[in-house]
Amino acid sequence: MKKQKWTEVGVPKGTGRQRFGLKLGVIAAFAVLFALGSLLIAQQTVEDKRESVIKGVERRLELVALGRADVFNAWLSELSQRGDRLIKSDMFRLYAAEVDTFSGDLSLIFGAAGAAEGAEGAELAEQLPMMQNILREFCTYSGFVSARILNREGIAYLASDGHLPPMDDTEIERAQSAMTDRKATFSPLRKTPQGLALDIYVPIFPPDANGDEKPVAALMLTRQVAGKLTELLSNSALSAEGEKTRLMQETNGAYQEVTPWSAEGFSTVVFQTDFNNSGNLPFADRSSLSDPDRKVYSVGIMTNGPHWWVVQEIDHAAATAPIQTFSGTAYTVAGLGILAILLAGGLAWWVRAGMHNQRTAEEFRRLAEHIENQKRLLDSINANIQEFITLKDISGKYVYVNDAFAQAVGRSEEEIIGMDTEAIFGFDTAKRLNATDSAVCTEHGKAIINEVIYLQSKRHQFQISKSPYYDGNGNCLGVVEVFRDITEFVAAQEKNRRLIRRALEALGSTIEAADPYLGGHTKLMAGLSVEVGRALSLPEMDVAELETAANLSQIGKMFVPKDILTKPERLSPEEKEIMETHVDYAYRILKDIDIDEGVLRTIYQMNERLDGSGYPKKLSGEAISRPARILSVLNAFCAMIRPRAHRGAKNPQEVMRILAEMKGKYDPEVLRALEETLSTPAGERILGDSA
Repeated sequence: MKKQKWTEVGVPKGTGRQRFGLKLGVIAAFAVLFALGSLLIAQQTVEDKRESVIKGVERRLELVALGRADVFNAWLSELSQRGDRLIKSDMFRLYAAEVDTFSGDLSLIFGAAGAAEGAEGAELAEQLPMMQNILREFCTYSGFVSARILNREGIAYLASDGHLPPMDDTEIERAQSAMTDRKATFSPLRKTPQGLALDIYVPIFPPDANGDEKPVAALMLTRQVAGKLTELLSNSALSAEGEKTRLMQETNGAYQEVTPWSAEGFSTVVFQTDFNNSGNLPFADRSSLSDPDRKVYSVGIMTNGPHWWVVQEIDHAAATAPIQTFSGTAYTVAGLGILAILLAGGLAWWVRAGMHNQRTAEEFRRLAEHIENQKRLLDSINANIQEFITLKDISGKYVYVNDAFAQAVGRSEEEIIGMDTEAIFGFDTAKRLNATDSAVCTEHGKAIINEVIYLQSKRHQFQISKSPYYDGNGNCLGVVEVFRDITEFVAAQEKNRRLIRRALEALGSTIEAADPYLGGHTKLMAGLSVEVGRALSLPEMDVAELETAANLSQIGKMFVPKDILTKPERLSPEEKEIMETHVDYAYRILKDIDIDEGVLRTIYQMNERLDGSGYPKKLSGEAISRPARILSVLNAFCAMIRPRAHRGAKNPQEVMRILAEMKGKYDPEVLRALEETLSTPAGERILGDSA
C-alpha cells in the first residue's frame, strides 16, 4: 500500500505524456517553420535567378542588336560611298556646276530637240548623251537600278534610263535635304515589282570644292535591296533558340516591319512604340513587331541615316526556359527538405537534429551543384562566341575575358585577370584603345571604334563596341568591350576596288586597239551576263565575277594580227589556229593583275564546248565551269547579232534558233535563261542600247 502510494506521488499521472506532447509540439513547430523557410528561400532563389536570367537576356540582345545595327550602318555607308566615284569626277562636277549657273529654261537643253546650235546651253545639250551613257554604265557596274541628277530646285535633268518624270514633293525634299545637310540621305524602303527598293541621295559639289561651297546638285541612286536585307536579317550560327532579328522603319509617322521575303514586303507594327531619349527601343517584355499573340523580350537600336530600327527579340518561353527549369529544381529541393524533416520527426525526437542537419547539408550541396552546372553551361556558351568579350574595371584592369580573347592574345584567362591593356597590347596600341574609356564611363554612353591590332605578329582590323558596366546604384564599375574581327571584310572590299579599277583600266586600253567591233560586243556581253546570272539565281559575288570576266573576255584579241581579226573571208586552218591564241594571251595578261582565279578560269574556258569541240583544251561537260558555259552562250549570241567584217548582223530570234539547233555544244539551261532574259524589259533595254 505504501509502495503504491509512493509510486503515485513520485511519478504523477500525465507528466510523461505532457513532456512527449511538448516535444511533439516543438518538432511540429520546427517542421512548420522549416517548411515556411524552405519555401521562402526557394521563392527568393527563383526570383534572384529570374532577375539574373532576364538581365543576361537584356545584355545579350543589346550586344547582338548593336552588332547588327553596326553591320547595317556599314552597309548603308558603303552604298552612299559607291557614288563617290561618280560625284567626285571632275567631269560630272563641272557639268553639274554649269547646269546650276544656267539661267534659262532647262527644257531647252534637256528637251527632245535640245538647244539650238549657238544658243545658250547648246554645249550642255551636246554633252548630254555622253553624260547619260556614263551614268548608265555607272549604274550597271555598281549594281543600281537607276540614277538621276537633280538641281537645287529638285528638277531631274539627267537620268540613267533617259526617262525624266516629275519628282514628287517627298523626293524633292530628300534631295534638297542632302544638299542642305551636305551628306547622304536615305528614303524609306518601298515596294516595287522587283522587290524592295531604297533611294540614296548624295550631294554633288562644284569642282575644286574646299569644303565651304554649297552643293550644286544631288545624285539620286535607286537599288534593289531585298536579297541583302534577307541576308542581314538571317540568323547566325550563334543565334539562340527562339531569337530573331527584325527591321522596323518609320514611313509618314507609321511604323512597319520590313519583311523582304514576303510578297507584301512589309507588315504593320502592332505594339506601342516607347522610344527612349536616344531614339532606341529599350529592353522590355512586349509583343512581337507584327504578331500581337507572340510574346517576346526585345530591344531596338536605331541605325544612322534612314529611320530604321534593328529589333532583336527572343521568344518569351525560350528566354524564361532556364527560369522554369531552375524553379522546378528549387521547389523540388525545398519539398525534399520538408519531407526530410517530417520523416526525421516521425522516427524519433532524439535523432531529429542530426537527421535535419544531414539532409539540409545534402540539399544545399545539390543546390550548389546545380548552380555550378548552370555556371558551367553559361561559360560553355560564352566560350563558343567568336567575338572577343572583355570587362575592365574603372582602373583599366581586366576582371573578365572570354576564351576567344585569351586564345587570340596567347595567354590564359587566369594570367590576363589583373593585367591592363598596355601589358597585353603594348603602350601605343593601349593608348588608342583606352582613349574612349573615360568618356564611356563619365558620359554613360556607348562608343564604337575601328582599330588595327597585331595579335601574335598578325595584323587584324577590329570594330570595337564599348559600353559602361554599372552596379545596382548606377555607378560605373568598368567598361564592357566586344571585339569584332572585320579583317576579311575590309580586305575583300579593298581587293574588289583594286580589281575593278585595274580591270577597267586594262579593258579601256586594250579594247580600242583590237577589232573595232569588239567594243560593242564586250559591252553587250557584260550587260547580258548580269541579267542571265541573276536569272540563274547565282549569288551576287558570282554575278560580279561573271560581269568582270565578260568585260575582259576579248582582251587577248589585241595580239591577233589585224588582217586575220578583220578578214572578210572564212579563215584558213592556220589562221584559225592563230586566232585561237587570244585565249593564252588573255591569260598571260590577266594573271599578273591580281584577278580572281574564278574570273581567269571563266575567260580561259569560255571558248570550250560541251561536246569537246572548243578550244584551247578541248574540255567537255562538267569539266567546263558554269560561268564559262554561260559566257560561251553569250559570246556566240553577241557575235551573231552584231555585224562583222565578213557578214551582216542576224536578228536575236534567228540566233536563238541557230544556237538551239547546235545540239550538245551549249548548255540548255543557259539558253533558256538567255531566252527568258531577252523577253524582259532589262533584256530589251540592253539589246536596244547595243543597236
